[in-house]
Amino acid sequence: MSDSNPPELPPIEGRRAPRKRVILGAKIIYNDGTYSLDCRIRDMSDTGARVVLSASSIIPARVVLLDVRNSIAYEAEVVWMKSPEFGLRFLSKHLLRGQLPPQLMYLKAYAS
Repeated sequence: MSDSNPPELPPIEGRRAPRKRVILGAKIIYNDGTYSLDCRIRDMSDTGARVVLSASSIIPARVVLLDVRNSIAYEAEVVWMKSPEFGLRFLSKHLLRGQLPPQLMYLKAYAS
């Protein structure tokens, strides 16, 4: 007797998690909070996001993406760029209203 359920297919484009189209106001923060840039999150999944910055923006390889509406900070790394868009892979997630690691306490200034 064979299993009638077909095997699950990997997500399109090799993604590990399905992405959802969104338009969310956000900030890219780096150098321990010294710099921040406004951006828009255009696609998001559990593992990463596509963000759009102003055309002349350049960001380092490691940043914090702040979802302003939900007060969630994602430590992330840039995995691709095609200015003005950047692809980020999430390394960790932190609620700004919760406990933050000591090295991220500067993010409390962004909590609403």
